[in-house]
Amino acid sequence: MSKFVCNENGLSKKNRLLFALAVVVSLCFGYGHCWEQDLMLNVNVRDDYLVVGALGWFPNPNVYYKVLDYPYMHRYAVIEKDFEEDPGRVLWAVHYPFPRYLYSAMDATPDSVYVDGKGDFLSMEGEGYLGMEPPKDLKLPAEGDSLATLSPNSMRRIWRGDAAIAPLSAFDVIVSTLIRVRESCADRWDVDRISLYIDGSFFRQNKFHELHPLIIALKEIGFRYVVVVVFEQDEAFRISAMEWAHQEIYRLSGLERPKTNPSGDLRLVETRPSIMEETVRKKISKKFSDKFFTESAGRMKDYKAKAFGWVEFLWTKDVKVRGSRSAEDVAETMRQRSPGLELIYNKFLKKKPRFKGRVVLRFEIAPSGEVARPTVAYSSTGYEEFDNAIRDYVGQMTFGEVESGNAKVTIPLTFGFSIL
Repeated sequence: MSKFVCNENGLSKKNRLLFALAVVVSLCFGYGHCWEQDLMLNVNVRDDYLVVGALGWFPNPNVYYKVLDYPYMHRYAVIEKDFEEDPGRVLWAVHYPFPRYLYSAMDATPDSVYVDGKGDFLSMEGEGYLGMEPPKDLKLPAEGDSLATLSPNSMRRIWRGDAAIAPLSAFDVIVSTLIRVRESCADRWDVDRISLYIDGSFFRQNKFHELHPLIIALKEIGFRYVVVVVFEQDEAFRISAMEWAHQEIYRLSGLERPKTNPSGDLRLVETRPSIMEETVRKKISKKFSDKFFTESAGRMKDYKAKAFGWVEFLWTKDVKVRGSRSAEDVAETMRQRSPGLELIYNKFLKKKPRFKGRVVLRFEIAPSGEVARPTVAYSSTGYEEFDNAIRDYVGQMTFGEVESGNAKVTIPLTFGFSIL
């Protein structure tokens, strides 16, 4: 049986630590919350993509979009891209039209697009240039079929005219992601709060009204509070845009800004250093840096620098796989073979010192694990011989076996070097 140990001054050092830990735990779970429990849900709205983030980072892939002109409004259509430089193809989906001449997907409501049993949209890449034509393989549901949308208890029997094919809205994809995150994190204290990080161009070009469908949808899926942060260098314009956005959001949806501003952005003006202070600071910094590099150059005069090349793998979400395999399995195999890629890169660094860049490969993997038809989809290295060597190396790789079905893979590889 454990014994409560005391010394002349009270608790022993060990027990004092345990007592302090117990106090912290009780405060976290009994009287408040720890920062580790904050969901910090947010939507990053940029000029060409949207992305949902949580817990301080962005675990979800970017939702790229193309603005399509519709009567009286613009449509932010989802673009399926295999890599950043890929122009992409428009995604089309099966919608519930209401009224008959206007797709409800334009309102970004959870009741706008039909989903399958897993909650995924009934969608497919378009055909023709940039996928602007509806895909022939995407069929309307037959009369009498039962389908649901993202909205709770939305299962309905389909009758004539109850479905139409139209470009999938990027707002619908964001709403779908937010619903799933909120369901999986329902126990978080701030699950009813969200931050919108919006590019300043939406205000400078008077495009904020185009985000109205997304803002209205936030209330429909259960949010109560919203904080807006604007990406803009002009401090005065940035703060005025944030104030105006909060007022407009409240007018549209009734969503309120929390009583306290977690980001503290509005207090930046009060603590911003004067122009004179900034000038002096820059002069001191420049004087120090000039002295540092002058002394370093003297010490390194007789040193012969050597470049060491490495390959960087992006997040698994950047590996696009269609077919019988998962992106996780493909990425793991590529990581295991990374020493071979680095060996090739360092070999070519000797021929062409200090070149770097990104190579995007496309290939297929047969059920046996063998690679077929490897091609270079994109390269920024400017070194075709190196690109082909990387392509040939990947073409000789072997992945694990699966029962059936080919997998089409697109994977980006970033090559860089460090000076030793």
